[in-house]
Amino acid sequence: MFHRFLRKMLFSLCFLFLFTMRYVDLTFSVALNDLPILVGWEGVGVPLAEIEIEGWKKLNTDFMNTTDLAKIATSLEKRLKLKTVAPPLKGDELDFSYITVEGSLEDQVSVVITLQSIRGDAAGAETYCGVIALPTSAETLAETVLRLERAFTPVVGEMPLAVMLGGVWPGRLSTGEAYQLMKSVFHRLQVADSIGSADFDYGRWSAWSNLIGGHDRQSRSNINLEFAYRYEATEDQTRIALASPALPGYF
Repeated sequence: MFHRFLRKMLFSLCFLFLFTMRYVDLTFSVALNDLPILVGWEGVGVPLAEIEIEGWKKLNTDFMNTTDLAKIATSLEKRLKLKTVAPPLKGDELDFSYITVEGSLEDQVSVVITLQSIRGDAAGAETYCGVIALPTSAETLAETVLRLERAFTPVVGEMPLAVMLGGVWPGRLSTGEAYQLMKSVFHRLQVADSIGSADFDYGRWSAWSNLIGGHDRQSRSNINLEFAYRYEATEDQTRIALASPALPGYF
């Protein structure tokens, strides 16, 4: 039973991973917006190539079948006025059920909503709700965040949302160059102190900015901003990401 429960949890994590690997290619510079993180991105100095909004929340400790999950999904779909691209993907087993809805908003923002319920060995259960949205422009980012908040809160309660911006630096970004980029970004967001480290291929720094609301709820210390880079040898390029309150786990 434990191995089956573990398999379900791994499936759940892999499911989110596959969707979070999708991104939108943008070929224009960042325009100022009412989300401060966009002002911070201007300090990177490379075009914005990726925008992602991600949320993941535990709803309850009950096991819900696909019929119950579908009711929640339908309510969210209606509140978002989501234009679906295909029938929902769903599955119902003895101790694992899920439903996924994929569609787009009026401004062509792709949205994926997934609900998953897992029953454990000791009569325990957990039900989760996740969402991923991919705005097509920096100008629609703040509006998309607001629409998600207004749609999810009445149905599942407050949904913690993380925003990630990404771009590509041609070639290998040195540790010193990455550090200077981080300092430039954090300076724009009025960060006083930061923590982190870097090596030859990867680096990550966390901080708190009074200009940005919220914080990383999974961290012992309050942070609401992260900057990271990762060199990809096969493409000879360095991926740069700026996120609030925290970077997704796959980066």
